[in-house]
Amino acid sequence: MKKLSLKLLGLFLFLFCFVNFLIAGDLENYSIKANPENPDCIYEKARLGDCLIHMAKITSPSKGSAPAVEILFTSDFKWEPCAPHEGWGKEGKTYQYRETEVPGSSVFLGITNKINDVVYFKVEGVHPFDLPIYDEPSEAKILERFIFFKFTAYAAKGGIFENALNNLMCALDTHTKLLYTYGMPSEYKKIIGNNYIPQKWLPYEIHPNTAEAKLKFYEYDPIGFVSLEKTYDFLGVKTNVHLYDWWNESVGAGSSMKTVKEKRFMPRLSGEALEDWTIRDASKPVRSPYRKF
Repeated sequence: MKKLSLKLLGLFLFLFCFVNFLIAGDLENYSIKANPENPDCIYEKARLGDCLIHMAKITSPSKGSAPAVEILFTSDFKWEPCAPHEGWGKEGKTYQYRETEVPGSSVFLGITNKINDVVYFKVEGVHPFDLPIYDEPSEAKILERFIFFKFTAYAAKGGIFENALNNLMCALDTHTKLLYTYGMPSEYKKIIGNNYIPQKWLPYEIHPNTAEAKLKFYEYDPIGFVSLEKTYDFLGVKTNVHLYDWWNESVGAGSSMKTVKEKRFMPRLSGEALEDWTIRDASKPVRSPYRKF
């Protein structure tokens, strides 16, 4: 009986130690996964590859002609060095690639809302706008993990409704794989159908709508995240760029020039955003891991 008791005690101690070992391993793995200072948290940074932002399609005009955006890890497109573009970018750190056309959705009688002569731009590791706050060493260090994107193009090229587009896109945190927006238009051009074309983009840090908050772009709530697989349905287009509903609503907010200027592309600081920023679910918005308040 005594020998049996000792065996049971030994088995119990073994199981206790084994379970604690597994728990410790899980905690360590979670710690690595949840550390925004680790470039390989969520998944390895190297898996982002060439990290080409790309518009797969312009969606229906009834949905605001929103572009279905994706991140291409490999592609025949290649980034090429270029000069900064109209006050956006930094010498020696600005890149572009070109695409003849992004297909659109039907408008009427075989006409689509495609866009032409598309040029995608990126700046990596520095802010594309001239903002002295990011010259501080601690801020410059944080920016090293970000890639900023924008594009130019023509809508209805060659027609009477031709319009030039020059739009900011997003900033990708290559550590957390979260997406942020970093500016909004200060003007709009109203066109047929009560549509508004963004003009004169400004960074949040100095835009009249947001400057008073004195926040850096990465302190606002992320607008979404990038996954390895195309598992997100954006208005019928499968993509790996997952956007939270609140951001999709912000992009289309307002119905008059006044309300469009006030609400469209506004960032968010929500008390309801989840603190666990490692959650990857487009229906569960998270807060920024860099938000300290």
